[in-house]
Amino acid sequence: MKKENIKYILLILFFILILFLSPISGDDWGNYIEGSKGIRHIFGNAIGMYFDWEGRFVSRILINLLTYHKVLWNVINSLMIVGIIYYITKIVKPKNKKLVFILSTLIILMMNIFTFSQVVVWVAGNITYLFVVPIMLYYFYQLFENNHNTKLNCTICAFLNIIIPMFIEHMAITLVVGNILILIYKYIKDKKLDKQLLIYLSLSIISLFTMLLSPGSIKRSKIENIEFNKLSVIGKLSYNIPNFIYYTYFISPYLTILSVIGNYYLTKEIKNKYLRFSSSIYLLFVPIIITIIYILSEITGRTLTLQNNILITTYFIIYTILTFILICLYSKNKEAKNVVFFYILGIIANSVMLLSPTWGYRTSFGTYVFLCITYIEIIDKNIIENRLINFMLLIILFIMISFYSILYISVAKQNKENVNKIKSSKNPDVIEIIKYPSFANCNINPTNPYHMKRFKEYYNIPENTEVRIIDNNWKYLIFYQKSCHCK
Repeated sequence: MKKENIKYILLILFFILILFLSPISGDDWGNYIEGSKGIRHIFGNAIGMYFDWEGRFVSRILINLLTYHKVLWNVINSLMIVGIIYYITKIVKPKNKKLVFILSTLIILMMNIFTFSQVVVWVAGNITYLFVVPIMLYYFYQLFENNHNTKLNCTICAFLNIIIPMFIEHMAITLVVGNILILIYKYIKDKKLDKQLLIYLSLSIISLFTMLLSPGSIKRSKIENIEFNKLSVIGKLSYNIPNFIYYTYFISPYLTILSVIGNYYLTKEIKNKYLRFSSSIYLLFVPIIITIIYILSEITGRTLTLQNNILITTYFIIYTILTFILICLYSKNKEAKNVVFFYILGIIANSVMLLSPTWGYRTSFGTYVFLCITYIEIIDKNIIENRLINFMLLIILFIMISFYSILYISVAKQNKENVNKIKSSKNPDVIEIIKYPSFANCNINPTNPYHMKRFKEYYNIPENTEVRIIDNNWKYLIFYQKSCHCK
């Protein structure tokens, strides 16, 4: 084993630990039941949902299969998460290897905690929104390195263009855009069309429309969000621009830090000192202020509405355009094609969502990762590795590892107590369970009728039994304390 791979092995083991500590939650309860009925039912269910509810055929099969076989999911998911970190470092080709590894790892550990709850420890959200990211990074890396020319790799890349679009809609479109960008770049560079890339693009488009035009997707769109679907394209864009601003620029403090540092180096490329100064002021300060306000709003529990302000909206639209122009200029001067490529993919992944009524922390995960790649590469190419900086980042890394270890040990302890309460309850009419923190696994508290129904089915609780969710008494939000609610 190469010495440099030990750090990846340790990360895999860490995430395996977290995932073994983490119970299933929300939609997972129902998906577990579907998966328990066997492989034939799993495929039958996916086919049925394709014709009746959704076109996400691949992710549906994996969700039903791996929720039931959670031990297998724990291992595969850990490999997928670390795969993101691994392929980011491969794509960036860092001159500052330690720095880029730590920054790439912090993409996962410093993401918004609600994003973590939805794409790391929640099986349904993880398979749908996270699995697709390392697969896409692997695919793009193969294209960047021209590793797709062998018969085996060509077959793998073709297969990936068939399955990737059937995970989730907005990432399917992002894949198609990525294929188009690479095809155009290769055409400009080689003065001819790359036939293999043309095949990959064709397969991704066919797979995209196979999903979007599935009978289930069409039926679902007619049932859900009827008022939104009545809006014109302009109406949908107008309605969703605040969501785009919020989920691109507000919710990820770590991305803000990377972007401020990266934009500082981008503005240094501007030769006119007055334009350089004004661009620096415009790009660097407002995002920091917005991030501070966002963090304070989360701490105080106040709803943030700044994204609805016309001035903030206008600012970030100009910010996006100006950043794109600077990245294009930087890419041309430094011959850093990956920088502009992943910036476009990051913006596209959330721009596609402008036509969707459903937003959430998980839907912006692809945007978050792709934009982080852009700025990590800019930082790497412009900074001289510093031991003190690496040491400080390493401390932050260990703090975050400790934080999630403590949090999910607490979640596991409370889950054990809740399961014991369910099993040992002597009152057939009422069962009390303890409420988890809101930032634990997505929908881990069964507070709506659908999740309560599935929760009861999963734990074999009689339908007529009332399940009461009582407040927990965790210390400092992450330290579990045994419940004193006894009856």
